[in-house]
Amino acid sequence: MTIDAAECRTWAEEVKAAWEVTPLIEMEKGSPVQVGFELSLFARVPNDVPPGTDPQAAVEALWDRMREIAESLLPLAGPDARIEIDPFEAAARLRPETQFAPELLLSARLFHGSNLLAPVEPGERELLKPLEDRLHELGLKARRW
Repeated sequence: MTIDAAECRTWAEEVKAAWEVTPLIEMEKGSPVQVGFELSLFARVPNDVPPGTDPQAAVEALWDRMREIAESLLPLAGPDARIEIDPFEAAARLRPETQFAPELLLSARLFHGSNLLAPVEPGERELLKPLEDRLHELGLKARRW
């Protein structure tokens, strides 16, 4: 999937798109184990939908755009990486980082494709650097605008 970086930068600025990567923790035998990473993409919910446009359709189109971006990152996550994107949820998120501006959230998990519960090895966090660089190239900001 090819994403035009220049066009995406304009879009990202328009919707104040941001991203965050956090550890994905699962319990194994009563102990927490990091098995991957959680990727969160955020975009401001549109409040000025053009007349004649269904507001729900505008929110779904925003989420679809975020899904395309997330899916395009998979090749950068490594040869054995797998991405699992949560289903669309039409609910605004409010974060203190954005002064509680309503945002749409896309949550995805990145983990080993061959073994979903394989622990993350030391140094694997650095493998996400190309993915983060691509998000910057596409105009998304780390955590907030």
